[in-house]
Amino acid sequence: MDCTEWLFLRFSESAPHVTLSDQDNYILSGVIDSFGLIELIEQLEFEYKVLFSQDDFQDRRFVTVAGLAAIVKEKLGIQSAN
Repeated sequence: MDCTEWLFLRFSESAPHVTLSDQDNYILSGVIDSFGLIELIEQLEFEYKVLFSQDDFQDRRFVTVAGLAAIVKEKLGIQSAN
């Protein structure tokens, strides 16, 4: 499953009442809290066999679905179609 789809599925399960676009800040939107973020990172690392670095957490793209998916794709060596 594409990482963007995976993220939207995960967020819709955790906060079905919130409509989230790929550019919305999922933390500020209330979709996930700090503990949920830790779980999300662990699940992403397991699902996609990637490891996040401290730099990734400081990347401003990290807090949006599109940005986080782009970071994962970069780690997998997949080029974005922008």
